[in-house]
Amino acid sequence: MAKRLTQALGVDIGTQTMKIAAVRQSRESGVGITALGLTRTPEGTVDYTGIFDPQTLGASLRSLITESRAGVRDVVFCINGQSSVVVRNLEVPRMSESDLASHMQWEIERNVPFAESETVSDYRPIDNPALAGTDNMEVVMAVSPRSAIETVLALIKAAGCRPAAIDVEPLGIARVLKTCHPNDLGSKNVCVVHIGHSTTAINMYRSVTLAFPRSVPLGSSQLTQAIAEAFGITMVEAEERKHSAGAVPEGFTAGGGGVTVQTEFQPYTPFGEPQPGGAPSVTPADRLFQAIQPHLEEFVAELRRSIDYYRSRGGEVDEIALSGGGARLKGLDQYIHRSLGFPVSFVNPFQGVDLSGVEGAETFVRDHASEFVVAVGMGLHIAYD
Repeated sequence: MAKRLTQALGVDIGTQTMKIAAVRQSRESGVGITALGLTRTPEGTVDYTGIFDPQTLGASLRSLITESRAGVRDVVFCINGQSSVVVRNLEVPRMSESDLASHMQWEIERNVPFAESETVSDYRPIDNPALAGTDNMEVVMAVSPRSAIETVLALIKAAGCRPAAIDVEPLGIARVLKTCHPNDLGSKNVCVVHIGHSTTAINMYRSVTLAFPRSVPLGSSQLTQAIAEAFGITMVEAEERKHSAGAVPEGFTAGGGGVTVQTEFQPYTPFGEPQPGGAPSVTPADRLFQAIQPHLEEFVAELRRSIDYYRSRGGEVDEIALSGGGARLKGLDQYIHRSLGFPVSFVNPFQGVDLSGVEGAETFVRDHASEFVVAVGMGLHIAYD
């Protein structure tokens, strides 16, 4: 039997940034984080479908590990991408462990969406109180093309690390709920909305048990693109403006509510004041929100559809929790709350976790907490799996 790891490096590589979190566990002090690192993902190495250039990514990961002084080489890697992994919950007849193994092989072959025939898969039964006393049980499964797994292994090798596990985003988030939010989010029926650069994961949890995973092709990059087009600036400039000046004005709701952003013709005066009878002046903040508003409307509509579908199947939602880099948009939480009526909070992967050994911990906690949810969840693999 392999020796259980007491520390691991959680790795989350997205289309815009890569994040690492060195997590340790001891019987005396519990779970702690000893290092954190964040850097931009090299351009052209990964997109929403998966990884293209493991060697370049591996070199970048190696540099990030060195810069953050992580000192941990056993990696738990989050595999992502439309062409790289599929995670699904299935309701199957209740059966023995050996019968389930045979049955799941059939289910996996039936549910594989990849053109590639050779795959790597895993599954586990999960508790569903709604099925107690019935002839059925629930199972969560993950399937990847073998080529995607080999690409991840090549990346880890190029980084000079050892693969401890390859895991999936929804289960990593569940570990964060269990470890960092045991008395709030972790004890509720919660919809975690993880907003990435290219995609958004909408995952439903029953007291930290994954109940319904879904991914939609909507991400924060669409807001950046809209800002770039509205102001005639580069994507880099638009990204900076989104974080520095982007905000949802108070009072706005999806589908109608709030004060209309003024877009009428503005007569010119050399002093920048509206002439008598002219339209009120339009501020840069007005223009910015006007640019991103249609995308926010679409985002909330997609979230509403996901929740409605889940509830139609008997699921319950007590609260929405945001995570990911896209969750940093000012006022987004209250916009969703006003639009959908649910309490909205944030997943904090640093809550209740010892950060005393992390250089620059205050900056990470203040500015980047939502971005590290998956990386920390990967590192927490050593505590639960």
